[in-house]
Amino acid sequence: MKKSTRESNNFADALATDMQFAVLTKTGRVQILVGPSAKQLRKRGKRGWRLFGTVTEQADARRSLHEMMKKAISEVENEAGTSNSKQSKTAKK
Repeated sequence: MKKSTRESNNFADALATDMQFAVLTKTGRVQILVGPSAKQLRKRGKRGWRLFGTVTEQADARRSLHEMMKKAISEVENEAGTSNSKQSKTAKK
């Protein structure tokens, strides 16, 4: 059964829209592109970056970007915390 709305973002969908900001994540990192071009997004996609979200609206861009940054940072910290705990467990053995 197909969903009509998708919750996850991908680079192909982002390339089709005109956006102000793109928030990208990678293990332990967050990157924000201001006015990203298609070339920049393709390059980041090839290098293993994951598209966390985009900001397209003009009216409330600052608040939307701030909320998205908070979510992205907390997600990256959680991922880093779980990977560090796994490494420390194996190091103790």
